[in-house]
Amino acid sequence: MWILTVDGGGSKTLARLTDTVSGRQWQQQAGPASLTNDFALALHNINQLSTALCRDAGVDSSKLQVVMGLAGAGNPQQQQQAYAQLAPLYHSLLVTTDARTSLYGANLGQPVLVVALGTGSVAMRLLPDGTEQQIGGWGFNIGDEAGGAWLGKLAVRQLLWQVDSLDGVQSPLLQAIAGKIGHSAAQLLPWLKSAEPNDFAALAPLVFQYQRQCAVAASLLQQQTAAVSQLITQGLAHYALPVVLLGGLAADTLPLLPDSLCAQLQTARGSALDGAFILATQHHTTAETRHDG
Repeated sequence: MWILTVDGGGSKTLARLTDTVSGRQWQQQAGPASLTNDFALALHNINQLSTALCRDAGVDSSKLQVVMGLAGAGNPQQQQQAYAQLAPLYHSLLVTTDARTSLYGANLGQPVLVVALGTGSVAMRLLPDGTEQQIGGWGFNIGDEAGGAWLGKLAVRQLLWQVDSLDGVQSPLLQAIAGKIGHSAAQLLPWLKSAEPNDFAALAPLVFQYQRQCAVAASLLQQQTAAVSQLITQGLAHYALPVVLLGGLAADTLPLLPDSLCAQLQTARGSALDGAFILATQHHTTAETRHDG
């Protein structure tokens, strides 16, 4: 059996082709494959990777059992559009979210709570009976607490308070942010009007960078820690599960968490590609939509 697994996000896409008989693997990387950010580009990069891997392995795509974990696949319309265009190329296809493939990879298909801290935030749990449940992840407008866009928005809010105070921007963190987005209303208003979640998230690393030399940064990270703790608590509910932190903010956030939570954390045992492979071996071969529990 030939299994193609794809992990497509907002910055890059990884794909791995496995011959389950011989155990041989081929892997390549391409540009982004976020269905939300650029649907056409996502499909282009996926097809490019699939073609290259099939060529390397000397196999026709019609023989492949494929599982793709893609950013934006939680949107049923985008997911179905991707499935309609890609399914005819393969023997079988599952298009699901990158959060779900990460969930299965984090503890190699065993029960786990995964908390992903990227531009947004989401928790997903896999229970012993195989039930999958999502907690949070409602998006920038109403949720995504502890994600990069949320943290960046908090920092921008503090900058606006200081601009309004007419005392000048004193905080080292806010000076750095002002250097990127503006010092005055004339500069800030155009930025705010056009800013997307990714623009706010790009400011989040500065909060961690200045945490030891800036009271504002330290205060924002207290809110970050509380938001992560709440997301973990909500995710665990009454279940006894190991917890895995993933995403671009995970490494910087981990040292801030209280010892009581750190005791429940473990490092990921596998990647999203490993999770996609596990799903493929379970013969999930139809398009699926977001699973809310």
